[in-house]
Amino acid sequence: MKTFTIKVAIRGVSPMVWRRFRVAAHTSLAALHYIIQIAQGWDDEHLHQFHIYGKDYGIAYEGGIGFSDDPYLVTLDL
Repeated sequence: MKTFTIKVAIRGVSPMVWRRFRVAAHTSLAALHYIIQIAQGWDDEHLHQFHIYGKDYGIAYEGGIGFSDDPYLVTLDL
């Protein structure tokens, strides 16, 4: 099974806060969003977006940024 090793770091924080983990290539961006929330110990209150090959992806919330693609259907192995 193909996997990716991902490192997530928080910008502008000292000392640096980061996590590294492996996920399956078929992981959706929505699932990655929730994995990051869990890895950081967050309660889905820290929103973020993914910028991949010049395009933005993310979880849309009412009153927030909208995205043209369904993050539940877009996988890491584009």
